[in-house]
Amino acid sequence: MKIPFLIGLTGILGAVITTQTGSGDSLLEKHTKQLQTAKSIDVQYTVQNLPGGGPVEYKLKLGKEGKFKLETPDQTLVANGTTVWDFKKADNSYTQTAQTEADLKTFLKKDAVLPWVAFFTKEPFKDVTGIKVGSARIIKGKAVTEVALVLPGKPERTATLFIDNTLGVARGISLKTGEDKQLIMMAKELTLSNDAPADADFNFSVPEGAKKVDPSAVATVAWDKVAPIFQTNCAGCHNSNNPRSGLDLSSYAGAMAGGRGGSEITAGDPDGSRLTAFLKGAGKPLMPPRGSLSDADLATIASWIKAGAKEK
Repeated sequence: MKIPFLIGLTGILGAVITTQTGSGDSLLEKHTKQLQTAKSIDVQYTVQNLPGGGPVEYKLKLGKEGKFKLETPDQTLVANGTTVWDFKKADNSYTQTAQTEADLKTFLKKDAVLPWVAFFTKEPFKDVTGIKVGSARIIKGKAVTEVALVLPGKPERTATLFIDNTLGVARGISLKTGEDKQLIMMAKELTLSNDAPADADFNFSVPEGAKKVDPSAVATVAWDKVAPIFQTNCAGCHNSNNPRSGLDLSSYAGAMAGGRGGSEITAGDPDGSRLTAFLKGAGKPLMPPRGSLSDADLATIASWIKAGAKEK
C-alpha cells in the first residue's frame, strides 16, 4: 500500500545520483553561515502535502533587523522591523500592530519557513539529533545533497533538508508530519544577497476594499467560537465514539490531541496546520466530504488557530 506514495515522492524529489558532498554537520554549518552572512534572501517555492495534496505557491523575503514577508494563497504577513501587517484573503481584512520580539519568534515556528530560519537564528540546529548525510539528487535542475535530522519537541519529527551543492543553502525540506504523510517544500528560485533590501520590500500596500480589524477582536477567538462549526460539519465522523482517523473534533482536548497521522493543529500557524489544509482542499480528501466550509467559517477557524488555538 505504501509503494504509490514512495513512487510519488521520488518523482517530486528528482533523480538520485551517487556523488555526496561533505558530512551532515559540515553541510549544516555551511548552510547556517551562508544564511547568516547574507543581508537578504528571496525564495519562490512550492508547498505540498502528501499524499494527495497538490503544490501550492509561496513567496518569502527576509531582511535583517527582524524584517520578513510571507505570501501564501491565504495570507500575506509583513513585518518591517517596527510594524506587522497580517492580511487574510478569505475576508479581505488585515490587522496592524507594533512589532515585538515575539512576532519574529512566532514567525520562525512556521513550518513554511523552516528551511531558512538560520537567517535569523544563531544556532538553528543546536537541539536536533540524528544528523546524517543522505543521497545526492538533481531537483529542478539543481544538484543537492540530503541531510536527515530529528527535530526537537514532542512529538519528535523527522526532516530532510536538500542542500544546494553550489549555494550551500537548503533549497527545501521534506518534513514527516504523520504516518505516511509528508510536507514537501521546494524552491523554484532562491536568491541570497549581500545588499540590504529596500525599505519598500517590506511595506504593506492595503488591497482594494480591505478592512482594518482591531487586533484585540481577533485575539478573543476561542474554542467556543469554533466548536459549533466543528459540531455541525465534522463531529458526525470525528467524535469521541467514532473518531474517524483517530481524530475527535467534538471536544477541545480531542482536537488538540490530533489523530493517527499526528497533530492536526499548530497553534499560532493556521497555514501550517494540517486541519486547515484538509478544510481548504490542499490536503486530500477535502473535508468535510459533502461540501466545503464557508469562507466565514474558515476565517473563524484560522483566527482561532492564529490566536493560539486556546480553549478560553
